[in-house]
Amino acid sequence: MTKLDELFSRVRLDRRSLLAGAAATVAAGTLAGSRGARAATTLNWMGWQGYDTALKQGTFLADNGIDLATTYIAGNEEIITKLQAGGSVDLATIYFGHVPIMVGADLIEPIDESLVPDLAKIFPRFLDVDSIRHDGKLYAVPFTWGTLPMVYDPAAIPDAPTSWKDCLKDEYKGKVALTDDISGLISTWSQIVTGTKTPTRLTTAELKETVDFLIKIKKEHARTFSPNYGEATDLFARGEVVISAIGWDAQVGFADKKGKKLAYVLPGEGAMAYMDTIVIPKSAANRDLAYKALAQAVSPKAQAVLAAELTQAVVNGDAVALVDDANRAIYQYGNLDKLLERAKFNPFWPAESDGTHATYDQVQDEYQRFLQA
Repeated sequence: MTKLDELFSRVRLDRRSLLAGAAATVAAGTLAGSRGARAATTLNWMGWQGYDTALKQGTFLADNGIDLATTYIAGNEEIITKLQAGGSVDLATIYFGHVPIMVGADLIEPIDESLVPDLAKIFPRFLDVDSIRHDGKLYAVPFTWGTLPMVYDPAAIPDAPTSWKDCLKDEYKGKVALTDDISGLISTWSQIVTGTKTPTRLTTAELKETVDFLIKIKKEHARTFSPNYGEATDLFARGEVVISAIGWDAQVGFADKKGKKLAYVLPGEGAMAYMDTIVIPKSAANRDLAYKALAQAVSPKAQAVLAAELTQAVVNGDAVALVDDANRAIYQYGNLDKLLERAKFNPFWPAESDGTHATYDQVQDEYQRFLQA
């Protein structure tokens, strides 16, 4: 077993499991409309269920003679595992933190930027994230993003919280939303517990101290432990919780569709930001079509469909005018620089020990202790 195999052998579902739902890995061909006599080419896409909506916008598939074969994932690591095994994938979505691992394993190719016309319209803050570049080359194209802030019910809490520690006040005991999100929980609360500025670089002692504190929140403050953000949003909608120990900005949109008004705040200690990207595997059999699909996925109209159907954030500046007011309010596109000063893109956990910091395997082990508490 290689180190990469070991790293991903015990992966858990994360925030994106809400979109994946109960779906296992599913391969399904989607016929792209009427193409007359034109032969169809299968394009193999692998990523979160719903993300393929960006390719189904308009007549893109039919115009390019594409049969879209989608493999839906329950965790980002499934993509790495499939590529390592030599699986056929032309295009994949992946969490930005995994990109250096994929580059190191020689699984993806540098992006030919000349084949992605809208690249220049992507917000610079996303293209400047270190993890998606190596030796001056771009290896992943930003696709969507968001933050993991504190979500709260303004009807119950008129004055916006200012600190993560506000959810630990006595008046909120038993009314705190706690969601299963390994990176979100540990990255958020390690800052409070240890004072670290880089939450994914913890000593083993700091990691243990953080998990001990999370167990205390789970036992003494949380209403229940939600398996995903969809169920946590339902708790808010039913009035069972009023504040979160970890949240997702998209919950504001999800709750609105249930008739419940929620708000979020980036506490003074900061929060975690995430970004999902698109990569092209070195093994891609249909490289030309993969680049056409990549260009489509980050085009303004496709991005706007993603925002409308999945309550996702757009990366293309020209798409902002196409999303609704609710989406603009949640993601604050006009204030991105300030927003991303307080919500950070953390590097991924170390795969191997450097003698100082806890590895991802150790993080997984400690998180298991939290889950079992």
